[in-house]
Amino acid sequence: MRPGGWEPGTTVGQYLLMTPLAQGGMAEIWLARQAGPKGFERLVVIKRMIGALESDPEHVDMFLTEAKLAAQLNHPHVIQTFDLGEEHDSLYLVMEYLDGENLSVVRRLGVKHQLPLMDQHAVRLLAWAADGLHYAHTRVGLDGRPQGLVHRDISPQNLFATFDGGLKVLDFGVAKLASQHTESGKLKGKLGYMSPEQARGENVDARSDVFSLGIVLFEQLTRTRLFPGVEDTQVLGAIAHGTLPWPTERRPDLDKDLEQIIVKAMASRRDERFQSARELQDALEGWLQRKGFVVTTSDIADYLRALFARRIHERRQLIEAAMRAEMTPSSVDKVHRLARTATTSAVTSSRAEAVTPGGTKRSMVPLVLGFVLGMTAIAAATVLLLARRDPEPPKPVPVVMKPAVVAAPVVIVGSSPKGAAIRVDGRSVGDAPVTLEGLGPGDHLVEATLEGYQPSSRTVPLPKPGERLMVQLALAPVVVEPPPPPSKPVAARPRPMGKLTLKTTPWASVFLAGKKLGDTPLVESPIPAGTHVLKLSNPDTGLESSIEVEIKPGQTTTKKLKF
Repeated sequence: MRPGGWEPGTTVGQYLLMTPLAQGGMAEIWLARQAGPKGFERLVVIKRMIGALESDPEHVDMFLTEAKLAAQLNHPHVIQTFDLGEEHDSLYLVMEYLDGENLSVVRRLGVKHQLPLMDQHAVRLLAWAADGLHYAHTRVGLDGRPQGLVHRDISPQNLFATFDGGLKVLDFGVAKLASQHTESGKLKGKLGYMSPEQARGENVDARSDVFSLGIVLFEQLTRTRLFPGVEDTQVLGAIAHGTLPWPTERRPDLDKDLEQIIVKAMASRRDERFQSARELQDALEGWLQRKGFVVTTSDIADYLRALFARRIHERRQLIEAAMRAEMTPSSVDKVHRLARTATTSAVTSSRAEAVTPGGTKRSMVPLVLGFVLGMTAIAAATVLLLARRDPEPPKPVPVVMKPAVVAAPVVIVGSSPKGAAIRVDGRSVGDAPVTLEGLGPGDHLVEATLEGYQPSSRTVPLPKPGERLMVQLALAPVVVEPPPPPSKPVAARPRPMGKLTLKTTPWASVFLAGKKLGDTPLVESPIPAGTHVLKLSNPDTGLESSIEVEIKPGQTTTKKLKF
C-alpha cells in the first residue's frame, strides 16, 4: 500500500486514479479520470507532492505558490489548472490532460525522420509561446497590482505542442514573483536554458524568460542543441560569460532576419534584448507577415499528425482500453504492478532530469504520457483478458508454420499549405496529405503543385520494409512583380519636419543615423517627422545608450532623461 492510500483504482476527491506516470524530486504525476452526472467524464493529470517533502515548510510553500499562481492563469497558450486539493494530508494539483509532444521530442524526431519543423511552423509555435509568457508576465493579482511573475524554467520540455495544432507553456513550479528574491547560491531551472543573470544567481525579470525562449528558438531553427555534447555546467559558464555561437554557424541557409531576431533575444545584456515577450512575439509575427506565411493551427496539426501518425493511433487505442478497464481489487493490483514496471522502464530510458546546484532533481515533463500510457493500457487490457479466461485449460491446437510476412513500406506525403496536388514519378496520386503503399525499390520523384504557389519536388529513396517515411513539401507563394516605375521622374515631396528638445543628466552627445545632432541640452533641434532611434554617449562617464523618439510634424517633442 502506498503512503497516504494513493493506489490505482482509488478515488481522490472527485477523481479516479488510473496509474502513476512519473516521479521527480518534488512531486509525482498521476493519470486520473473525472466523472460527473449523465455520463460526463474527462482525463486529467494530478500532480501530488511526495511524502518526504510534505513536512518541509519551504517545499510546501513552493507547492502552494505554484498552485496559487497557476489558478490565476487562464490563457490559450498556458496550461490550465483546475483544482487544488488535499487527501490524506497530501497536497495535489489537478491540471488539464494534453495530447501531444514537447518541442524537444518534436525537434529530435523531426530531424531523425528527415522531416524537420519548417521555419514558419517553428516561428508560429514560438510566437504563441511568447504570447502565453507575456500574459503570465503582465498578470495582475486579485488586488489589481502587477505580480511581476517570471517562469525561470523555459525550455523545449516545458513548451508542449498539441496534436490539434496548439502550444501550451507548462510547469510554473519554480516561477518567481517580483516580491520574492532569489537565494544566493541556489539556481532554479534547467542549466542549459538559463539567462546570463540567472546563471550568475542574480535577481531576474521577464527578460530572463525572453533569453531562454531565444535559446529554444535557436535550437528549433538550427535543428541542433546550443552546445551539443557539452556538459550543462559548461554550458552554464558559456552563457554566463556571453560566449554563444551565431545561428548561421550551425545552419548557413537560415534567413538573416530570423538570425537577427534570435541574436537580439539572446543578447547577454538585458537592455539589449527584446524588453518583453510581447516585443519578441511582434518580431516573429512581423517576420511571418513580411515573408507572406499564413500558418494556422491546421497546418501545425497536419505536420504533427504526419510526424507522429503511428504514435497517435496506438496511444488512442490504448487509452480507450485503459478507460474500459474494470477497477476491481484484483485488477487494480495487476494494473498497478504492470504500470509500475512500465513507468520505471520509461523513466530510466528517458534523458536525465535537470539537477540544479544545491537544489533538487525536478520532474521531467509531467504531461508527456506516450509510452507510459501505452503500457498502462496494455496492463488494463491484460487484466480484462485474465478476468474472462476459461477456467478449464484449452485443448492443444496444432501449430501451422507460415512464412513471415514482410510489411510493405508506407510513405506519407504532406504539403504546406495543405491540399497540393501530388505526383509520384509523373503519376497523379491525389491531394496532400496522401498515404502511399506498395512503391517499388529505388528513388522516387515526388512533386507538389498548388495554384498561387511555386511547385516543389524532392527525390525520395524507398524506405526499408516495414518502415514509415514522412515527406513534407513546402510551397513558396508566387511573387508578383511590381509594375515598372513611370518613365518620368516624380519629384519627391519634402519630408515634414518636427523639433526635438532633449535634456539629460549627465550631459550626452546625441547621434541620429551616425550624424551628430549636438550635445545636450538640445533645444528645438529640427528632425524629420517619424520614429527615430537616437544614440547617446558620454566619454567622461562611459555612458552608451539608445532611446526611441517619435517626432510629430510641426510639433516639438520634449524629453528629459536621467541615467
